[in-house]
Parts: sequence; C-alpha cells; structure tokens
Amino acid sequence: MIQRPHDPQLRVDATGFVVLADDEGAIIPTELVYQPDDCLAVRLVLLGPDGLEVTWTFAWELLAQGLMSPAGEGDITVRPAQGPIDGVEVSLVAPTLARVWLPEDGVAQFVRKVRGRVCLDARGIAPALDRELATITDGT
Repeated sequence: MIQRPHDPQLRVDATGFVVLADDEGAIIPTELVYQPDDCLAVRLVLLGPDGLEVTWTFAWELLAQGLMSPAGEGDITVRPAQGPIDGVEVSLVAPTLARVWLPEDGVAQFVRKVRGRVCLDARGIAPALDRELATITDGT
C-alpha cells in the first residue's frame, strides 16, 4: 500500500476569463485540481456567484501539451493563446462553445506539481486498473 501525504489533493487557484457561446465574458476565480484517486485527470473548476461551481474534467496531459502547442481533438481543446488573459485557452464544445483563458504561470505551476506526483499515484491504481481491464477482456 502506498502512503499518501495528509492532503493528497493538489490545487492551484487562478483568475480566469470565461466566454460563453453568446460572447459574453467575465473574469472569474478558477481552480485546477488534481486528485490521486483519478491520477490521469485534471479538474478545471469555475467558481461562480452564490457558491455555484462548474467543473470540467479532462486529461492533465492535455493541459501540459496545451502550454506548448494546440492539443486535443474532442470536446476539450487546449492551446497557448493571447486573449483577455495571456496564457492558455481551454475550450469546451458540448453542446455549445465555452472558452476559459488561464494565466500561463499558474497552469505551468500546476503541471509541474502534478508531474512530481503522478508516477507515485499511478503505481497505486495500476493493480486495480489491471484487474478491471482483465475483467473487461475476459467477458468478451
């Protein structure tokens, strides 16, 4: 069993700029969150008024790649961009387009922290993942 630190979750707060399909934009607080029990994912949490939270979950590697060049082919894409906040643009297309710009330094800080942790956390889930894949392939 792998011992985990007291607070295994990594979290980086940032100020983001969100634009929805109707081109209305606003500066909002955001969080990038990594949890060891889902070590392949990042959660981008958009913090709205009255405690409203909207969360997008996608591969943290997509965020890492998007620091350098456009990444992603599905519903979520990430790319370096100049905009209301110069840094990284994360776009979600499902069912309509929404875009969030995040500062490059906050994203880079988050990616560095995750890279330092992900190998340890992945070892903890690898046996469970192997068992799950075996169950799926044995059922065919």
